[in-house]
Amino acid sequence: MKKTFNIVALAAMCIFCAMPLSAKSGVDLGYLNSTYRSKADGADAVKADPMNGFFVGVNNDIRLIAGLSIQPGLYYSYLNSTGSEEAVGFNISDSYTEHMLNIPIQFKYTFDIVPVFGVYVFAGPTLSLGLAATNKMSVTGSFLSQTIGGSVTYNAYSGKFKSEELSEEIVNTVNQYMPQSQMNRFDVLMGGGIGLDLLKFITVKGGFDYGLMNRYKGDLAEAGTLNRMQYYISVGIKF
Repeated sequence: MKKTFNIVALAAMCIFCAMPLSAKSGVDLGYLNSTYRSKADGADAVKADPMNGFFVGVNNDIRLIAGLSIQPGLYYSYLNSTGSEEAVGFNISDSYTEHMLNIPIQFKYTFDIVPVFGVYVFAGPTLSLGLAATNKMSVTGSFLSQTIGGSVTYNAYSGKFKSEELSEEIVNTVNQYMPQSQMNRFDVLMGGGIGLDLLKFITVKGGFDYGLMNRYKGDLAEAGTLNRMQYYISVGIKF
């Protein structure tokens, strides 16, 4: 699957770089809401807490025939979720953050209602590469009249912890006994949506994507699946 991802990604970049000068270029900025759906063997599926964030990037609209066009793009996405709870006088908080690079390859069909207003639908795959995925957990409180605090950061791609408060020896010991299971960086999402073209240069769209690849790897991949799903809405300008 990773080999297939690399081949399609290379093809997408070739399409993007070799587009005719007549293609319409655009810039998009939007809101992103994403969550993970996990399912262990023999159990019901469970959704994680949603992550919120944004995405920004460029695309090109290459007209094929009539209202049909292909729209490759290149986008950066940021997602974050936070949580906290109190236990035995201690406040425990965590912040999970993801950074991604996405290459959508969408087929689009536009219905021109009037010269300055059009409606379009789109669908296609999005190749996604995880740049970073970290979970920072912090603990603050008091014990025997002494203030105690510290934090650790977990890298979901390497499966390793690090901390500035703990000694290197302790961190190495913890990482030595961590399960050899991490999250896969690569994903292929399939989805679609609907949009509006306004005044020939403004576009507004919304859509949904579902990840086809199991994001678990290692031991966890044999016991269950982890898939991404996301909703988004954006505003763009075409040149």
